[in-house]
Amino acid sequence: MAKKKIGFIGLGAMGNHMAKNLIKAGYDLTVHDLNPQAVKAIVSCGAKEAKSCAEVGKGVEVVLTMLPADDEVKAVCLGQGGVLEGAKPGTVIIDMSSIAPHTSQLVATEARKKGIKFLDAPVSGGTVGAEKATLTIMVGGDKALLDEHMEILQVMGKTIYHVGDVGMGVTVKMVNQMLLGINLAGIAEALVMGTKLGVAPEILYKVIRASSGNSFLFDHRVPNYIFTGNFTQPGFALDLLRKDLGIALESAKANKVPLFLTGQAYQYYTRAAAEGLGKKDMSAIIELLEKTVGVEVRKGKVLN
Repeated sequence: MAKKKIGFIGLGAMGNHMAKNLIKAGYDLTVHDLNPQAVKAIVSCGAKEAKSCAEVGKGVEVVLTMLPADDEVKAVCLGQGGVLEGAKPGTVIIDMSSIAPHTSQLVATEARKKGIKFLDAPVSGGTVGAEKATLTIMVGGDKALLDEHMEILQVMGKTIYHVGDVGMGVTVKMVNQMLLGINLAGIAEALVMGTKLGVAPEILYKVIRASSGNSFLFDHRVPNYIFTGNFTQPGFALDLLRKDLGIALESAKANKVPLFLTGQAYQYYTRAAAEGLGKKDMSAIIELLEKTVGVEVRKGKVLN
């Protein structure tokens, strides 16, 4: 069976790697992004360029979107010159952005009016996962539709879950991001506290890794970001995590769910963004407390 023609909109830190993996897998890819340099880079790998989102939708069977936030998804899919303007009935939109559940459901409803199918399929794994095609993908929508397009998603991700109807993919991602934000803020506070009281950072790392305080984030972010102090290397921007926590608070407000820790974490990352840390990796949250307390949690070599 011939591979489906795919459109890809959103060639940022994650999307550019995902698009490259699709090209490597032999897919006929048409791309669009507001950044001409990002488009040029993917076209040089073998993709075709579309001048608008509508043009992307016009010439393909599947449109993948990987965008920063709700407003961009609505503009790309529903706006003037958007995907729905150009796509023919039967086209499938797979939105891989991290947005609010109600936005996914809105786009799906509008798409359905034009005979266009929709899946929400946000990802976890960061830029490294995008580059290595090891992303975890959480899919909301019709299971049969997912099965039909599983081969495409497997080019970009290692673990793919069907989690329910449209909007449930982004709901699961939202819950994951709540835990991510709370955990990372806790890691920052704990390491700064221990270092301020005189324990060597490498000792803290070694002991906590073997204790109940360990986590995936602690295991990875501490040696690769916090200990090196290199918060500009590819990862996940603090601003994006703040955005995801804000989505959770919006959903909580609408559903009358109190989120005490998520609310505190959101204010923590908002303060960090106000201090100019928003474009750095999310691990830079520790710099906020380091500056306040007057210590740095750094080490050149981690004990094994």
